Amino acid sequence: MIRATRMALGALVAAGTAAAACGSPTTRPEATRPLEEQVLGASLRGVITGTRTLHADTTYLLQGVVTVADGGELRIPAGTVVKGDVSVQPTALIVRTGGKLFSEGAADAPVVFTSSSPAGERRPGDWGGVVINGKSLCNFPAKACVGEGSSGTYGGGDRDDDSGVVTYTRIEFAGYEISLGNELNALTLNGVGAGTQISHVQTNVGLDDGIEFFGGTVDLKYALVTNASDDSFDYSTGWQGRGQFWIAQQDPDDANNGIEVDGNEDDYNATPFTAPVIYNITLVGNGSGGEGGTESDVGLHLRRGAAGALYNAVVLGFGDTGLDVDNQETLDNGLELRNSVLADNKTAFSADDDGFEDAFFNTSDWGNRIVEDAMLADPYNRDAPDFTPQAGSPLLTGAATPPNDDFFTATDYIGAADPDGPKWWTGWTSFVRN
Repeated sequence: MIRATRMALGALVAAGTAAAACGSPTTRPEATRPLEEQVLGASLRGVITGTRTLHADTTYLLQGVVTVADGGELRIPAGTVVKGDVSVQPTALIVRTGGKLFSEGAADAPVVFTSSSPAGERRPGDWGGVVINGKSLCNFPAKACVGEGSSGTYGGGDRDDDSGVVTYTRIEFAGYEISLGNELNALTLNGVGAGTQISHVQTNVGLDDGIEFFGGTVDLKYALVTNASDDSFDYSTGWQGRGQFWIAQQDPDDANNGIEVDGNEDDYNATPFTAPVIYNITLVGNGSGGEGGTESDVGLHLRRGAAGALYNAVVLGFGDTGLDVDNQETLDNGLELRNSVLADNKTAFSADDDGFEDAFFNTSDWGNRIVEDAMLADPYNRDAPDFTPQAGSPLLTGAATPPNDDFFTATDYIGAADPDGPKWWTGWTSFVRN
């Protein structure tokens, strides 16, 4: 088949040469890249040092660890599909410090990173995922932090470091375990700076965490994590960015925390503190009353000296507890959870030895509540969920107003779904699990 296709290529090249000789147009975008790539598709391998531009009419096969080097750029237009090769392990896309990724999808044509296995046979961990390394903050003692999964060094002092643009992008069936506790996530953001733009991102069916931040100052808006095997969102090591409109829907039988928050696991007072500001979060666990699965344990797990502030969060249906707070340093460093609701979890608070949760959650003037039913439309539906609060929902009152700045959108509701607006998580996303 390949030999026949290459013969056809030869005919096409000859025809194209003859057409050019007759004065036919040759200025279409397709003419700027090898004709073999147009017809056969293309592999991505090795190191990208200059600018590599992909094309939406070609499906690309990512093979092995592909790195975008310092000074290199990988540009992926709307509608492009990149498949991680399941026969080559590990396979991952790693952007080194100084490199840039432009994954610029659209609402009707997302960029999709997925498995090379056929639909129905895809699994978490089919390939390694996407890692971006930046030059912004981290609170490891070394000048350069070292990423998990052999993903390289990152960090520095450039809060505004620019690693590119990732928007309307879906990452599926990813994650890879190098060794115990040393894994690649679906999307890993290592020391990524505020000059990087990330919005409208979904990870679906990941072997480890969905989206994990290690340090950095990058912002994240409109993020959906579904069916992560470990934590849906995880941030630590001094991340100090902003977030808004985050949704996690857990796999009831293969998940850990909705959000896991850490400072530095070896030094709970390490600076810079993990201190983001996040508004409008929806975390969905097992099912009503926390029943319906064997895992998906904790909605919010806050620990190890983390700081920052979370507002307008709703946490529902977790099989162990809605809120778990560990370590005195976590309270001492100024972490806040405000204007938030726990609903329909097996228990509201963890029964661990610390016992911090009740007093923390019920801090005077923070405006937090425990309710029986958050009254979302269909949050536990794993095929076509609807996270919208219905008429009479307790999420329609008691919200905090986000800052009036260049990032946050004004809201007057709790959770990540506008009761009167469009369902931003539909159209460009997928809830398929194999």
